[in-house]
This record gives sequence, C-alpha cells and structure tokens, in this order.
Amino acid sequence: MMNSKKNWGSALIAAALLTATLSAAQAEPAVPSATIAQAGDAGPAEGNEAVNPSSMPDQPADAGQPGANPATVSDPQATDPAAPASEDQTKLRNLAAGLTYEWSEAPDVSRPDGGNKLTDGKYGKLDMNDPAWVGHVRGKTREVVFDLGEEKSIGKIKAHFLQDYPANSILVPLTVSMYVSDDKENWGLLSHNATQLLWGEGPPRQETFEWDGSRDGIKGGDTDGKLAYARYVKVTFTMHPTHWEYIDEIEILGTDGQVDGAVKVPADQPRFLEPGEATAGIRNLNLLYNGQYDGGLGDWNKERIIPNISYVNTDGEPVDWLFDGVLYLGLASPAGRDFGLGQTILEDWKWYLDKTFASAGDMQQLNEATKEVGGKLNQPDRKMKVVLMIPNPGEYLSHFGDIDGDGVPESFNASDVGEAKAFENREKAVQWWLDQVRQRWQEANYSHLELVGMYWLEEQISTSATGPELVKSVSGKVHGMNLKFFWIPHSLAYKSFMWKDVGFDAAALQPNYFFGGMDIDRLEDAANMAKQYGMSNEVEFDDRMLTDGVFRERFIDYLNSGAETGLMQNGFRAYYQGNNAVYNLAVSKDSSLRLMYDWLYQYVNGTYVINNSPPPEANVFVNGQRLNGETVVPDTETIQLTWEVKDDDGSGLTKVTALFDGKPYASGTPIDLTGKPGKHRLDVTVAAAKSKTTTYIINAAANADTMKTHVNRFAEQKQFTTEEGPRSLLNYADLMKRYEGTDTARFEIYVRGFNARLDQLAAERAVSDTASSALKEEVYNLVGNLAAGKPASASSVEGSSAKLAPENAVDGFPSTRWASNYVNDSWLQIDLGEAKAFDTVRIDWEFARAKTYKILVSDDKQNWTSAVKDNGGVITAHDGKETVRFDPVKARYVKFQGVERNTDYGYSFYEFGVYNLAGGSEAPPIDGARAVVDPDAKKLTIDGLVMNGSRSKVQLKVVDSKGKVRYEGETTSTASGSFEFAIKLTGNLKGTCDAYLLMEGMQEPVKITFEYNKKG
Repeated sequence: MMNSKKNWGSALIAAALLTATLSAAQAEPAVPSATIAQAGDAGPAEGNEAVNPSSMPDQPADAGQPGANPATVSDPQATDPAAPASEDQTKLRNLAAGLTYEWSEAPDVSRPDGGNKLTDGKYGKLDMNDPAWVGHVRGKTREVVFDLGEEKSIGKIKAHFLQDYPANSILVPLTVSMYVSDDKENWGLLSHNATQLLWGEGPPRQETFEWDGSRDGIKGGDTDGKLAYARYVKVTFTMHPTHWEYIDEIEILGTDGQVDGAVKVPADQPRFLEPGEATAGIRNLNLLYNGQYDGGLGDWNKERIIPNISYVNTDGEPVDWLFDGVLYLGLASPAGRDFGLGQTILEDWKWYLDKTFASAGDMQQLNEATKEVGGKLNQPDRKMKVVLMIPNPGEYLSHFGDIDGDGVPESFNASDVGEAKAFENREKAVQWWLDQVRQRWQEANYSHLELVGMYWLEEQISTSATGPELVKSVSGKVHGMNLKFFWIPHSLAYKSFMWKDVGFDAAALQPNYFFGGMDIDRLEDAANMAKQYGMSNEVEFDDRMLTDGVFRERFIDYLNSGAETGLMQNGFRAYYQGNNAVYNLAVSKDSSLRLMYDWLYQYVNGTYVINNSPPPEANVFVNGQRLNGETVVPDTETIQLTWEVKDDDGSGLTKVTALFDGKPYASGTPIDLTGKPGKHRLDVTVAAAKSKTTTYIINAAANADTMKTHVNRFAEQKQFTTEEGPRSLLNYADLMKRYEGTDTARFEIYVRGFNARLDQLAAERAVSDTASSALKEEVYNLVGNLAAGKPASASSVEGSSAKLAPENAVDGFPSTRWASNYVNDSWLQIDLGEAKAFDTVRIDWEFARAKTYKILVSDDKQNWTSAVKDNGGVITAHDGKETVRFDPVKARYVKFQGVERNTDYGYSFYEFGVYNLAGGSEAPPIDGARAVVDPDAKKLTIDGLVMNGSRSKVQLKVVDSKGKVRYEGETTSTASGSFEFAIKLTGNLKGTCDAYLLMEGMQEPVKITFEYNKKG
C-alpha cells in the first residue's frame, strides 16, 4: 500500500534493500546475532572472527521499504563456527555432518547440489564461484529437511549464506526459520531469524543464521526447554523475488539420546488469522485512500463509497453488503510529503485530520453512504466498522512541529536531541494524533459508524534500534483506547514474523504479486508464510485491470489462490484497490469488467468458484489485412490495428487488450509511422480467467521512396524555411534510389550525404526540429545499426531478469531494454563480428540513465581505448535519445562503460546503436552526372543534379579522344536542381570522350567519360 505499490516491479530491488544494520541488543530475543565475514576473510571453517557491523558504513535505502531507517549498530557478539565451544556445549557435535537431505525445490542447475554440499564440512569462501555454494533464484520459500535417523538432543543449528550485492545480485535471506519434527509432517518451531547483516551494497560478506537453545530458548509451544528432542530438522529461508541466495553449510549441533533439558517441541498448526475478536469482527477490510491525489481521487463522496461498501446492481442500486470494514489512510500530503515514509510534519497531520473529519468530509460521506445503504437493505441500524491510519513519525525529522505549545518544534532525530528524547517526542506525536482522533470522533457523533481500530502505516518493523519498542508503545496506547491495532506489511517486510510480539492484533501480509516482477507461485508462498506467522493476506488490484488483460488475470489469480489456500473461507482479508478500482468495476458497461465486480462480491462472501478458463483465439489486422507473425508496411503509412475474437462463448468474460511498443493501445487508434522506421511490437492479450499474449512484429520499412515522401510532406507542411532545403534532400534521395538494391556502397554514400545536408540545414535553422528528428530516424535506419542483432554481454543484469538481458539493447525494438545492477562500474559491450569503421553511437535511455559514462573500443576485448578524446573520454549523459559523435574509429568491440549513475537504480537503455556516417559531407556540388549516347541519332544526352537544390547555371564542355573540344554550352538547372544537355554531334567521335561540368564557385569540374562509336 505504500509507494512501492505504485511501481512495484521497478522498486522491488532498489527500494526493498535493507541497507542498515541492527543492534543485537534491540533484537527480539529469539533472533540470534550475525556472524559476518567481510571480503578478504577466510570462510568459517578457516577460523575467521566475527566483525562488528558498526564498522561498516551506513548506506541509505529508498524510503518506505526495508532499510529505510539506518541504525546505530552495537557488537553483535557473533559466534564463530570454528571457535572453542562453551562449557555447556562441549558434548555437542555436528549431527548433520555427511548427511544427505531433501530440498523442497532443487537448486538452480548453474549452482547445483550433489546431495551433501551442505554437510561436507567445506565452507564457501567469499567468492560466488566457489563450488561449495548452492544457489537458488526465484520461486517459493526453500525448505531443506534432515533425517537424523533417530531422535536426538539438538542444542544449536547454524545456516551459512553469502551476500554479494550489487556486483552479483546475491542477497542473504530476509528470514531463516528452524523447525523440528518426529514424523516429518508436523513441525515445532525453534526460531524465526531475521538477517542482522541486512541488505546493502558492498564487498562479498557472509552471515550465519543461528538458533542457540541455551541462549534463545524454544519459540514454539509452551516449553522452557533449552534443547529439542527430535528426529527431523527443517531449515527454511525466504526467497527474494528476483535475486540469488547462496547457501553453504548447515550444522545441527547436538548429541545422541535425550539429555537433561531436551524436550519435545509441540507442533504448530499453520493457519490464517481468522476474523473475530482480534480483527474487531471485520472479515473484509477495504482500503480507501484519502490523502492528496490527482483528480480528486483522495476525496470520497457518498456516490463513490456506496459501491465499495455494498454490492450494487447494474443500475447502481444496493443489493447486499460488500466489505464490512473500511480503512481510511493517506500517503501524500498537499505539500508532497509522504505519511508512510516518515516525511510528514505536524502541519500535514492536521491537514489530514481536518480533511477526514470535516463536516462534509470523508468520514461523514462514509456515514451517509452507510445510512443510505442500510435504509435500502432494510437494515437501518447497521454500522460500518472503521479503522484509521497512524502516520509514520519519521525518526529523521528535525522539525516536526510544536505539539505541546511550548514554542519549540519537536525533533524526532536522535542526532539533534539524543535517542531517549527523540523516542519520547515520537511517542508524544502519536499520542497527540490518537487524542485528536478520539476527540474529533466523539464530537462528530457519527450515527452509522463504529471506530474499531487504528492502523500502523509503516509497512515493516523498523530496522532502527528503537523500531520495535516504538510499535510496542503505540500498541499500548491504541489498546488503552479499547481499539484493535492493524498492520499490513509488504512482502519484503523486515521481521514481519514478530507482529504479535510488538502488539499488533491483526496483520495481513501483502503478496505484491499483482504489481509485477514475481511469478504466480508468489501467491502460494505468501499464503504459506502468512499461515506460518499466524497472520493473513491482502488481496491486491488496481485500475490497471480495467485496461490490461494481464493485470485482470492477476486479479483472478488472487481470487483463485484465496479459494485454493483457504484464505477466502477462513482468513481475515484486507483489500488494496489503488484509488478507484472497485467503483470503476461496479459502474463499468463492459460486461467482462462488471463480471470482475460480481466475482469480487462472491469472494467476499466465500462463494467464489475457482475459474481457470482459457482464452479464445483472436484474429488481428493491420489496416484490414490479417496479421501473421511479421508484416512489412512502408513507414509513410498511418496504420490502424484491430482484432476480432473467434469462438467467444458469450459469457462476457473474454477481454482483449493490447500494447504497441510497450504502451496501451486501443483498437483502431491511428499510428503515424513517420519518424518510426524499423521494428515495432504489438502484444495482444486475450483474457478469460487465464490469458494468452501473442506478439506480432510490424516492420516499418524505409527506402529512398519513403524518404522522398517524407521530405515532400514536410515541405508541404512548411517545415523548411527555404525552397532549396527540401530540393537538395530530394536530390540525395534520387541518387539513393538510383543505386538502391544494386550498389550498396554507392547507396550508403548518398544516405550519408543526405545526413550531412540535413545537419547543415539544422545548423542553419532551415528545417524544423520535428522534421529534422524524423528524417534523422530514416537516416539511421537506412545506414544500418552495426550492432543490431550482434552478441551482447554485460557486467550484470538487474535481478538476473531475462526481460532486462543485454541482447535487448540491440534487438531493434523500442520497448525492450537492458538494465544493470545498481553499481556505477557497470558495462555493456557488443561484438561486431569483425573490425568495422564507425563514428556515431546512439543510446536511447530509460529513466535509469547515466550521469557520466564512456564509449570504449577494442580489437581484442582486453585493451580498450576511448572513442571520445575530449574530457578524458567522459561523456555527460542527457535524457531521451542521445547521440555521441567522434572521429572515425575501426574496432570489433564497442563498450558502454558507466562512470556514475544519475539515479539510485543502475544503467538502463532501450537501444544501443553503432553507426558509420563519415564521409557524407564530401559529395560534390554537381553529382549524379551521366552521359547517354545514341549512335543512330548521333545524339549525346548529359544530365545531373545540382546538389544544393538551387537554380544554377551549369557549363558543359565535351572533348573527343583527340583532345579536341567538340561542344561547349550552358544551361540552367530546374527548380528541383536537375539539368540536362541534349547535343547533336557530327564528325567522327570514335573512341573515349570526356565531358566536363562546371558551376560558379567550383574549383574543379566534374568529369564524365563515355564511349562513342559512330555506326557504319
């Protein structure tokens, strides 16, 4: 629900990185300290010592995600696997040594496990290439189960992980959990362990996740034992949705038999949090965002609310109740500060309260809507249960505002007022908020609303030293008001498993699957995780499902998953709908969308039936012609794309949506291809419950004729300031046409000449930017990208995602892209196959562009030099399509080398083009001259073009094979710049003759040689 939901796909990696470290003293008792090895240290088996995390530099994280709150770190008192055992552990040995084990999901084939890598005693070094490491990427939480052969006493479990981020996209798990069992089916919890190392940039490091019974006790069941007595051990670790996780040794320290203090651990029965007392009786909690939003979407009136609290028919009349609880929350204030990220100040808090509790404000509108619906449903006394947010009192705010009226604004920043005072001020601010809520609620005396709870807006347990304590404090205040405390952590929330320990009554974990970047098994994983932690799940969707079949399918995936996992039947649910999805579905005249509202109603009531119906086929057309695979059209055309569904079952479920070059496209919308030569991608998604996306390629073809058409159109549109400008360009296009398809070298000469003339016109401001840009695209297409389709490699790929692979930068599609990890020193290189000459590189930047970079060239991929000689080769980047020109070079390899990023993300571009445009300015003033001899008629015709497009006098001299001048004359070129001489020749011209053409200002004439052999 935080800003992460606005663009979850791109924010998953950057914004969710935990970059601060946590004081062990403030950790939950069951969470052990970290054994941290830094680059250059030996692995655990080689006796490296624990490193104090406080020696590591803090690195800021994107706010609103794990790591948003850097912490001061104390010594974690980590233990070393090779260190001498304590006196009470001297009899413990590694029960796992040499054992085989079972994986819930096999490691990646590139980082396999032969069956005993976790138990062979070989500790991985701080190098991802060490074969000791076992690698996992994507998918559900991993489980590894050990069979000890018989019940034994277990006192300690250790699991070792590698972190190498961002260089190699390897992160330690967010949470590692440890269980024991007697039957391998029912498991008792020993501990949940949050990373103490946390996430962030830096050299390779290790972390040991550890349960130590003598220190931590046993988390599950009601026992005070220090050792567990069991046969089976299970270690689980949560997976990042895109990044790698590398694990090496797992040690199970114990002894045979049952020693004193070893106990059976009662099995936990994973289950969802059920509606009831903890949820104030709410089963379905609907989130209504009432902050500051564009278009007034944060202002809730009665008409918008009614379809959110009641199920309305197609006439808009309530038929039944829908959601039985409403959560009012806001993110942005009018000043642009974010309530969830801890940015807002007292002024913003007052604005939100005034807005929410105004006499005709959001709360009153909800009251009126509930009253009206209750009356129409003959339940006039029905009250809507309400939960209201508590803003995040950001711990780095130095000037929050004057809460107590003493004239001094409170600071929440420990560096200003000290840790204790900062904590006290944050508590004071929350107490002020709660007092205001109670006072305003009582004054309003809403007839049809019941305030039942408060909602903690921060979506994770803060990584700061005081983070858990603040939530505990606020919990006490909320419970003191006889209200319930609600929380909806995001999928990568830090320490979400300790939600009950800090005082929350009801928690619903966000799967975040809807927003992209995750596979569908994320829903099952989120459900399993929620059950393990005793919380529930949120159902997520937004208005994108109205226009995009993929998002509609994801919404249905949530419904199906809820029915499959039991969430629909048994669990408390929160519902994220963006700003207005429920209302828009309810009033939609599109039957396929209205059906989604109906299904939502069924889900809320527990009657939804799983629907996985496949989509029908669709025929797709361009300008009325059937599309099959790839279609070529001239880039002078305006195209319209349409489709029709075959064999639709008439259920109203089928919906067709499309993307053209990655952007939503509505059927029949005209697309002018001017300035868009090359390949374009149309993705058509036909969706029922499931969807199928078919990709069609439309190749907008450019050639000499299309070039001439574009020039003429721009001339007609007055895009040139002189008549000579378009004429000269047309002359180059005529010469391109002459050699097109027959002489590639000559053709490219005139393409380059066209380009040079276009540059000259642009420099003289004789052509508009619109025309110049469009014609430039034609030039680049015709001269050809030397890198197109060539092998590409990169230092890294963001999230190891195939959708962001380096080859996407040279595939010719304007909507696909490469993206690196978040490292300044990142590169992408192209193998041109052989050494080629070039003088231009074009980069089409995505948002995540460089601030500075270099273009390097090489013949051996070992020795690199800069193509740009100025400023040490460092180039300052600019948004959009950037062109870099330099003196011609010849090389086989071309490399983009990042120097410094412009954003917190890596480097990303849609296309990387390499071109050779040199030599275009060398065309003579007269070009294309040719001589045609007709011996029968004794006629010689000489024609050509004045390349600057002006009307000019052209002189001709013809000299025979003996050196005798046989003709001298003069003509004036036409308005288009063409000229022609038609000459009647007499006498014997047998042999090789020369003709010379000259214009004023030319130093040397143009010479044409021809053969003349008089018949008879």
